Amino acid sequence: MRSTDIIPKLLNYCHMIQAKGLTCGSGGNISLMCDDGVLITPSGKSFESLSASDFVLLREDGSYLSCNGLVPSKEWRMHLMCYKKNTVRAVVHLHSTFSVILACSNNINKECAIPIYTPGYGMRVGRLPLIPYATPGSQELSTMVYSALKSHKAVLLQNHGYIVTDSSLESAINTAEEIEEEAKLHVFLRGQGITLTGVQQQQLGITDPII
Repeated sequence: MRSTDIIPKLLNYCHMIQAKGLTCGSGGNISLMCDDGVLITPSGKSFESLSASDFVLLREDGSYLSCNGLVPSKEWRMHLMCYKKNTVRAVVHLHSTFSVILACSNNINKECAIPIYTPGYGMRVGRLPLIPYATPGSQELSTMVYSALKSHKAVLLQNHGYIVTDSSLESAINTAEEIEEEAKLHVFLRGQGITLTGVQQQQLGITDPII
């Protein structure tokens, strides 16, 4: 589909993300692949305040088209790198509260930042690796994220937030919600919760269970 056909759908999802409290202020950004490029949220605007004319059409070489002078999110490099994975059609990057709490925590498991407590999270996310801190918008961050996403659909960014990739925007947002809810559980449980066993994870189809 062309960008003009996708914009209403993308706008609705942005407003839904804000309404669910998955982001605040002008933090976070999402994008969706279309026939003529990648539609991405602009820099400096909250999801709540976005209108149809605010989205930016990003090209593979980093150039872009904008209807009203807005520029693409500063994380545009990271978004473009994600689309190098052939199965990716949508990218969601958010700064949800409980996920960021864990991203800023000491003694976090870098191979699996959020333990697997629930079946839904296990099936949607599984292992969630932690990416070391790098300046937002930098090529360094984009390269590290791309490397991690070769074998995962989502990663947690140290002192920053998380990024989810998927074949559809709806699925990516559902996964983002699962990450935030599991992070909330982990914070409330103070690390003392009962996680799913390796056998239980395998029964869910997780090929690389956390023991």
